[in-house]
Amino acid sequence: MRIAFLGYGTVGRALYALLARRRAALSREYGIDYVVTGVASRRGGWRVNAAGLEPEQPTGEIVDNVTQWLERSAAEVVFEALPLEPMSGQPALDYLRAAIEHGVHVISANKGPVVHGHRLLTELAAARGVCYRFESAVMDGAPVFSLARACIPLAGVRSVRGIFTSTATVVLEAIESGHTLDEGIGLAQRMGIAEADPGYDVDGWDSAMKLCAVANVVLGADIRPSDVTRAGIRELREADVRRARLEGSPFRLVGEISRGANGVVAARVGPERCAADGPLGAVRGTTLVMHYEADVFPGGLTVTSHDPDPTTTAYGMMADLIGVMGTPR
Repeated sequence: MRIAFLGYGTVGRALYALLARRRAALSREYGIDYVVTGVASRRGGWRVNAAGLEPEQPTGEIVDNVTQWLERSAAEVVFEALPLEPMSGQPALDYLRAAIEHGVHVISANKGPVVHGHRLLTELAAARGVCYRFESAVMDGAPVFSLARACIPLAGVRSVRGIFTSTATVVLEAIESGHTLDEGIGLAQRMGIAEADPGYDVDGWDSAMKLCAVANVVLGADIRPSDVTRAGIRELREADVRRARLEGSPFRLVGEISRGANGVVAARVGPERCAADGPLGAVRGTTLVMHYEADVFPGGLTVTSHDPDPTTTAYGMMADLIGVMGTPR
């Protein structure tokens, strides 16, 4: 199987390393053998070698655009992990569309195309007989979309609440321990978890994007970040944040989507005080949580990912690969 990497930063490298570590098991247990024939990055350009290349030090031909790259790499699966562009999902959205139109399976870690083009890409993939998967777009590889698709079909999901942005939690914990908001942002940047523009995290845009992705896929909505009622953590007074922690109900940046009696899906993001022993108030550091309310789970269903890292995100992409191409043996 010929695979190609569209975007080769931290996640792409983690995925390539994970595939290498699991190579024997992928072949033995799922019949998946692969060769990398293309890698595209801002620094390296569109590079292809149909005979195979090493992504870390790619050799071969440099082409001009995604169409030539797809043609000359002859890729059967494209892994996409480009930087997020929250307002339009571009250029990743157009690149994924081009790959699907070319008859290629696409596996993405990018929430932008899910938010702005899920229906388009999914319908196009079905028409072309390929798959569009994006497990790593929201919870860094923890099961979100595959859970809804394969494990809780027709469960009557009514709402989803969660903590979707670890940067906000790290900043709030820094404030709780006596630091300023700016010092907390600096800590998150040094940890490597903040978006390139940390305002996406602390002002609630990242959570809003993830809520839209979940709403559009799991609840069948069609909403955009501008439809989300949004508040970040900048307006919180530091003294209030510290007092809330001492009183046992810390502030967390919480996102929620819910379907009303009229069938309309509403979404909101904002800081809330959360009970310390609850699924959201117990969150520390980079842990992420999603809590489903559904007809068949009277007390709700909670998925927690403790301290995910790039390998966790890479795992979600590898799991998508197995789901798309693997045949259990």
